[in-house]
Amino acid sequence: MTDVPSRRPRWLVLVALSLVAMNLRMALASLPAVESDIAEATGWSGAVIGSLTMLPVLCMGAFALIVPRVAGRIGRRQTVGLALALITAALAMRLAGAVPGMLHLSALVVGIGIALAAGLVPSVVREQLPSRVGLATGLWTAAMMSGAALGGALTVPLALALGSWQRALAFWALPAALALVVWYLVEEKGHQVDDDREVTATRPPVHIRDLPWRSKPAWALTAYLLCNSIIFYTALAWLATSYTDRNTEQAQAGLLLGLFTATQVAGALVMPAVAERVPARRTVYAITLGLVVLCLLAIGWVPDALTPAVVSLFGVTLGAGFAMGLALLSEWAVDPSASARLTAMAFSITYLTASLGPLMAGGLMDVYASWPLTFTLLALVGVAQFATIPALRRGVRIE
Repeated sequence: MTDVPSRRPRWLVLVALSLVAMNLRMALASLPAVESDIAEATGWSGAVIGSLTMLPVLCMGAFALIVPRVAGRIGRRQTVGLALALITAALAMRLAGAVPGMLHLSALVVGIGIALAAGLVPSVVREQLPSRVGLATGLWTAAMMSGAALGGALTVPLALALGSWQRALAFWALPAALALVVWYLVEEKGHQVDDDREVTATRPPVHIRDLPWRSKPAWALTAYLLCNSIIFYTALAWLATSYTDRNTEQAQAGLLLGLFTATQVAGALVMPAVAERVPARRTVYAITLGLVVLCLLAIGWVPDALTPAVVSLFGVTLGAGFAMGLALLSEWAVDPSASARLTAMAFSITYLTASLGPLMAGGLMDVYASWPLTFTLLALVGVAQFATIPALRRGVRIE
């Protein structure tokens, strides 16, 4: 009798997912650290530099809508593998970053890869750990933010060590390639008994019209994530530059960017599990958001006041808010398929709209050259986010 392989342990799947997640923000966080070098080499305006962050986020939104359909056609394992292959190739392209159009092409390809991988994670969490959604979401979100921290903090030292900003940006293709290998090794252990193509073949194809467009809670959650993402991607693109423009050394500004992304790990690890247990969960959301708004105003108007502490608090609270929102993508769904549909709706609208943040901030700086104005407008986005919190209640079920 032929032995049937056992289902892979859940912890092993989460380890693989965490390694995948680490590569979902490295490509975005590594580039802003060397923006001044890119501007010096190319002569680009702030708006054009901002478009390098806008393009991948735009692709993340546009391609989020097709993730359930792609996964249903070729399987979850193959979809994540394709995503990692695209991310690896896009980062390798940056070795030729001085070639006109190459950085923008890299941004497009990496955005597609991130969309394919990120769109599947909440449904995997819903399937693997339905009773520990907060903990699982915190772990993979923390891994994603750890990757962003590494990209933000180490790209400038890598540029100095490797001799060019192009080589430093291309270096991050190595972790993506490692994640690709590990993902296939882990998935191979269980694919004979958990073959995604067999599972998804029994499900009807997912169409855009199947997404929960008529659900008010789905729209509230989408708006919550949208405001958070506008703040995050704009800060990711311009936080380091805002400090270098105000007499901070480039390496130190890169470390502040790394601190901003690294401290998000703490918020992502702790707060989803805390919010899962605290009765007054929406109060936790409100307090966290209020601190984000205060930090944005401090960065804009008093950049020299307790800078590491303010940037750290900004990272912790913004990361916590994002992770708590992501947890609802799994918690509110009645099953993994519903989670995939809710995620597709939320991510498509969130990233398509949030992609304009870095571009608009760059345009504002080109016209007004005022960092206080830029960060005040971001704080107003945070104020608008308060309106979504009352709808984020427990017990919601979305099909």
